[in-house]
Amino acid sequence: MNIFYCPIAVLNEYCELDETESRHISTVLRKQEGEELFVFDGKGNLFDARIEAISRKNTTVHIVRLIKEEENNLPKLHMAIAPPKNIERFEWFAEKVTELGVSEITPLLCKHSERKDLRVDRIEKILLGACKQSLKMTIPKLNRMIKFEDFVSDRKVEAQRFVAYCDEQSIHLKDAYKGGIDAIIMIGPEGDFTKDEIMLAQKNEFETVSLGKSRLRLETAGIFSASIFNLANEF
Repeated sequence: MNIFYCPIAVLNEYCELDETESRHISTVLRKQEGEELFVFDGKGNLFDARIEAISRKNTTVHIVRLIKEEENNLPKLHMAIAPPKNIERFEWFAEKVTELGVSEITPLLCKHSERKDLRVDRIEKILLGACKQSLKMTIPKLNRMIKFEDFVSDRKVEAQRFVAYCDEQSIHLKDAYKGGIDAIIMIGPEGDFTKDEIMLAQKNEFETVSLGKSRLRLETAGIFSASIFNLANEF
């Protein structure tokens, strides 16, 4: 199933697809005027659309029918994670948690962080591709990199807050999170969070949790956490 992205898609209106989408439609799929295709807006809606004008650089479609509308009242997961030095590992993480339905991703800048910056535009393309591949109609929100202390002190969002930490005394995430409520889960850098960072997180109502006995790479820890969140909200 080929679906195409148009952020301004509205039922019974016309919208223009960008050059990347238009090239795929005209050159790869060889679609013609009058043919139908699927369009999503990245906000949870999938539409049936009819091609009105087509070229390699621009395609105009008429949005004719709403096919699917994702529920927006389900619990949402916000993953805050320190990107590793190898950016391909973070890109893989971003792709997989998108497939799992994560709502928001925030790159963290921590004391032990080896990566200080991030190409947001490149990651956003990966998120879009993952949505198309997994038929997720909502593209996760990707935030700019933020300092750890600024992130934990922001209490604007009501959610259960967790910070994964290599501490055998911590309760496992699967037991700490019961489902039915939004959650924020923080994953540290390769050198883990510092004790001062953990204390600051706890001061700001983050609960330290374990992800089990295995020593996980940060991208694996992120995907594992997202899976636990999903399982807790299955029923």
